[in-house]
Parts: sequence; structure tokens; C-alpha cells
Amino acid sequence: MARPGKVRSRTYDELWNRPGYLIRRLHQIHVGLFAEECGSEDVTPVQSAILTVLQSGEEMDQLTLSTSVGIDRTSGADVIRRLERRGFLTRQSSKFDRRAKLVKITEEGRAFIKGVRPRMARAQERLIAPLTDEERDEFFRLINKMVDANNEASRAPMGTL
Repeated sequence: MARPGKVRSRTYDELWNRPGYLIRRLHQIHVGLFAEECGSEDVTPVQSAILTVLQSGEEMDQLTLSTSVGIDRTSGADVIRRLERRGFLTRQSSKFDRRAKLVKITEEGRAFIKGVRPRMARAQERLIAPLTDEERDEFFRLINKMVDANNEASRAPMGTL
């Protein structure tokens, strides 16, 4: 029987050499930290990413917004609808393409993301706290290299703005 607080399972050492497993596990940990810091605000990491992209005030179509944070069109539309219901963004039809919906952050959305940003930052800091400054630099260099090199393999490749 494993001791409480024990992290690695000696039985499944093979998992600890699988990057996909470790990335999934690290994501679970991040979601938990984010929930601890931001749970009272009823916001998800994806919702905060959408609001962060829009906080400059730039208006963009739903597809561009979704690909800018790396989510598919359907998920993006769902997240955008939920944020619109909360009054954090507005959507209107494009003058150039009636099928396209243009999204813009509201003042309420801008104030919300500004207010929750310190808690989001705490979650991020807690995640990388075990790393030294040099390790953090290397971590970001390597993880960005992996994301960039494998972007097209994603079900929702990120686009550029």
C-alpha cells in the first residue's frame, strides 16, 4: 500500500518515461491549482485565455479567436456564448460576411480579467515554483519548441494573430 503523499508509483515506473502521460498529469495539476486560486470566480483556464486575447479591445471573428487559443470552432463558440451570457463579451454579425460573428470584450469583461489576473498568476507561479530561474527558462524554451513543432498534429492547431 502506498504511503499518503507519495507521488511516484514504483509499480508503474514505465509511465514516468512517457512524455504524453507526464504532460497530461501536469495539466491535471495545473487545472487543480487554477481551480484553487480562481474557483470562486467561476472561470476556466480556456475562458481566461479567451478574455486575455480580447483584453486589448481588438474585435475578431469567432474562428480566429478560437484558433488563437488553440480550441476547435465548436468549443470556441460554446465558450464565447457562456462569456457573452455573463456580459463579458459581445457578438455581432460581420458587415463583410454575415455568417461570421465578431467578438469584442466588454468593460465588464475587461474588469473581470483584470481582477482575476493576480489569482491566475498565483496558479501559474505555484505550478513552476519547484524550478529554479534557469530551469524555468529552459522549461519554457523546451515546451515552446515542442508546441511549435507539433502544432499541426493538434485537433485544434493554433493560428497566429
